[in-house]
Amino acid sequence: MRPPRQRRGPTRLNRSSEAPLRITRHTLGCDHWLLDAEARQARQRRYRALPAGLVAAYARCNPGKAVIWEARHGGDPVAAIAVLRHGRVATWQMGVTLPEGRRLNAMNALLWEAMRWLARQHHDRLDLGILNSDDAPGLTRFKLGTGAAPHRLGGTWLHMGTLAPFARHLPKALAA
Repeated sequence: MRPPRQRRGPTRLNRSSEAPLRITRHTLGCDHWLLDAEARQARQRRYRALPAGLVAAYARCNPGKAVIWEARHGGDPVAAIAVLRHGRVATWQMGVTLPEGRRLNAMNALLWEAMRWLARQHHDRLDLGILNSDDAPGLTRFKLGTGAAPHRLGGTWLHMGTLAPFARHLPKALAA
């Protein structure tokens, strides 16, 4: 039998609750800084994200269903997340943490506030997106550190009628 695991100090969530952060929630607007920051982050870290225009279009077509949580420190934005709501499920769509936000564990505070609010709105699941421990081990640790349970899911976007013409050009190995 192994000895109990020793705690190494306060959790990131506890530390974030002690940080001087101002957290706000509002609906996503097409001009929110998060959209451009996510696009820059995707280029810098070399990953593909959904285009900001698609997320903005979702917000326009589904009023109140695209929600932003933003953390500010000293009046300046340090982190933000966008969550898309659909039925009883919500999907973490994007998130950006600036260096000061990382220092203050702002993303933990944002996710906690989002989860609490979504539960009050009767959402029973928050999809945190893919786990990619090869290319994004830190993000994978963060997601699993929330207590999330990993699930294997298929690429359901490929079954949307509007995307079918694009799906026809995918390699057979990716076909559903």
